[in-house]
Amino acid sequence: MSEETGPRRCARVIVVDEHDRVLLLHSSGFVTPESEFFVSVGGGIDPGETAAEAAARELFEETGLRVEPDALVGPIGHTVGTWWLGHEDHVFFLLRTNRFEVRFDWLEACEIGELTGSAWLTVDELRAVDAGVFPVPIADLAERVVGGDIPSAPVELAWVNWRGDNKRYPLSTPDTIEGTA
Repeated sequence: MSEETGPRRCARVIVVDEHDRVLLLHSSGFVTPESEFFVSVGGGIDPGETAAEAAARELFEETGLRVEPDALVGPIGHTVGTWWLGHEDHVFFLLRTNRFEVRFDWLEACEIGELTGSAWLTVDELRAVDAGVFPVPIADLAERVVGGDIPSAPVELAWVNWRGDNKRYPLSTPDTIEGTA
């Protein structure tokens, strides 16, 4: 992405269920054949969309859950950094909802095969894999919002040179990750 067009703007959602578990999506073999990591729900903001509209759209495309943009709280977090797509600028929203079955039926063509499963994680489980969450670790922010402390302004999240290389970040119990098949 060139400096003239600016960073790729993205909107993400930290989804928390009624049992205070955080939803993450699982990606395997996307960056390299050996890579395995987790992804917070979200993606690029399309021209003409607000960040909340993009977050709600991405939530539907990546999980099958449809909500109105005003159901999202925030933005509660923000980060900027560089990934292989170029310079990116992400805002994070919060959604408290009842647990639902994640479905990948509405993924964009370029996303099919990238997402391989999903997991509802406790904050402790999230902390165990947090270094492998794209685009940034979110355990501290998740713990804060699970505890009821909703930031009134976006918390700056440190982009920690996330590369998505051949490191593996699986959970200790493979049954926790629900596959797409």
